[in-house]
Amino acid sequence: MQITEVYEKLNFAPREGQLGYSEFVAESLDANSRSKQQFTLAEGETGIGRTLGYLIPAMLRANETGERILITVATKAKIKQIWENDIQKILPFLNGKIRPAFLKERFSYVCLRKFHNCVNEPDIYLTAEERVNFFAVITWLEKTKDGDLNEVLHYNRTPILWKKIACEAGSCLGAQCEHFSKCRFQNAKKNAENSNLLLVQHHLFLQDLQMDFAILPHSEKIIFDDAYRLPKESQKNFGKHLYFYALKNTIKQNIWCKKWEEQAAESEKLFLALVKEIQNFSQKVKKRKIPYTQNLSSETEISPEALQNSLRALLEVIEQTGSEFYAQNEIGKAKDCMQFASDIRKISSDLAFFFAASHDEFVYWIDSPSNPLQLTFSAEPINASAKWSKALYPNLKAAFFTSDTISINGQFDYLINRLALFGKNAKTKIFTTRAPEENPDVLAAEFLPKPTDEKFPEELAKTLCEIISKNKYNTLIFSDMASISKLRTEMEKSETLQNKTCFFQGADGNFFNLLGFFSKEAGNVLVGTPDELKSLEEMELPENCLIVISRLPFPDMTDPVLSKRMEILKEQGKNSFMLVTMPETALTLRRAYSAILRSCKKQKLLLLDSRVASEQYGAKLQKLFPNFKTLSHRIFATSFFESISSST
Repeated sequence: MQITEVYEKLNFAPREGQLGYSEFVAESLDANSRSKQQFTLAEGETGIGRTLGYLIPAMLRANETGERILITVATKAKIKQIWENDIQKILPFLNGKIRPAFLKERFSYVCLRKFHNCVNEPDIYLTAEERVNFFAVITWLEKTKDGDLNEVLHYNRTPILWKKIACEAGSCLGAQCEHFSKCRFQNAKKNAENSNLLLVQHHLFLQDLQMDFAILPHSEKIIFDDAYRLPKESQKNFGKHLYFYALKNTIKQNIWCKKWEEQAAESEKLFLALVKEIQNFSQKVKKRKIPYTQNLSSETEISPEALQNSLRALLEVIEQTGSEFYAQNEIGKAKDCMQFASDIRKISSDLAFFFAASHDEFVYWIDSPSNPLQLTFSAEPINASAKWSKALYPNLKAAFFTSDTISINGQFDYLINRLALFGKNAKTKIFTTRAPEENPDVLAAEFLPKPTDEKFPEELAKTLCEIISKNKYNTLIFSDMASISKLRTEMEKSETLQNKTCFFQGADGNFFNLLGFFSKEAGNVLVGTPDELKSLEEMELPENCLIVISRLPFPDMTDPVLSKRMEILKEQGKNSFMLVTMPETALTLRRAYSAILRSCKKQKLLLLDSRVASEQYGAKLQKLFPNFKTLSHRIFATSFFESISSST
């Protein structure tokens, strides 16, 4: 069967460029030997139908040859949409040789043994609050299709409860479990092993890559959707992170046995004392983010020895208790002890790793906010792509990377370098759907002082007040906290703005919660920080919304890994601004613009950073947008806002 036949059977006329995109995917998946590896990067503009575009050739290939094709995407929501909608639409037209499956990380699935423990002995396993919330779990389990705990209401609000009933390797009885035949994780894993089209999330794939392929069945052809996320997700997944609640929550999960209660409380007390010591050190050096390159005890004169000794004592109690349960033939409780012991070993091992700081390929730092309970030890690789190059690529026949934003002005060099694809002779292509004149307007104001000018905050506040007062449609503003505070002060002074409904991130709540209120009525205003630009990718923009970005979204230069990458480039005599800062900024702007395109509504993007119009590098940013214009004055006539509703 041909790709065009599938589209015809679906009674679906491919969008402009979609058929060419599908054929490009098919060509990439046609690689048959390792001597002819095929690496491909394809950008499919928002609206082209990218998901169906790669899914049809992937399913056809798996159906015809029987070889397994792995598809990895960024979110569980995307997996759900592909599995429940797209795959089910195509399946009836194939001859039955295709065996699709999806797999989520083990922790996402409910453990029926643990669930029944909580049902049968709630006084032992659950707190009073958890017993109330557990009714939602009982109701959910009767109707769930795949046993994913994320389906339960308030999942993220009660993480300890879900950890108590989640499927974990250390506590799994395997085939010895009385619930083995009904275990949703084991069934999902079996389906994955028997599949020739497997759908997973980036996070699970990266876990598997980090563990040298201990989780997923072998696949020689992979499609990476949302590929722009892979470099940063790799960096985080290949790193280590430790915070106080890692221990506190693990202890809370194991309140069911009192034998280790006293020693666990002692370890928790010592961990809290340790993070408070480090917090005091951070206040002394006046740094919230503390990068370090040598033994942490040497730099801070703080020792983890007392905590490590306490954790070892706790581990002895847990292991002794587990042995007693084994002797009494209480295998389930013995395995739960093993899982608890494994968690404590990891905390102890990670703590030693952070204090030793002996791996040159990692960047080490501590985030020390005002709340010591939120203090975090972190270590991430300088070059996360090294793992891709050494462990993954030699085992592949074909890798297809795709997204709506992976090129910069038609070039894929930045992602190619970030994913160690240089030298792979990767094929690249961009598929578009719109003529330039069909795209939303992007405007840059050249009349404002540069953000580095001391007059900028005042002039920015005046400009934003004028925009807010005259725009009868919704206004979404992204600005730094100092400018947000200045804007709020100016709005409180202005009589003309008293009737405007304006929501400020922080003062009125978190950005995510405010989105719902913002979208309810025309004329509402929402002001958030640049960090929330990523929210544009998920939110439903109101009709005729004006999106305002007050400053260019340069990456955070205090980020330790980014700072180290730029330092290395400088030592090599290379321009780190053009090689790192500008590409990251360009991709952030492109993703914001892509979100506007995705809404399929009348929108306009306004950049209030005059450097876009005045600086030499600004010319490269202007080329990112097909319909770019500059504004030379601050007087916003009514026609400016009316043009939003008339634009396409």
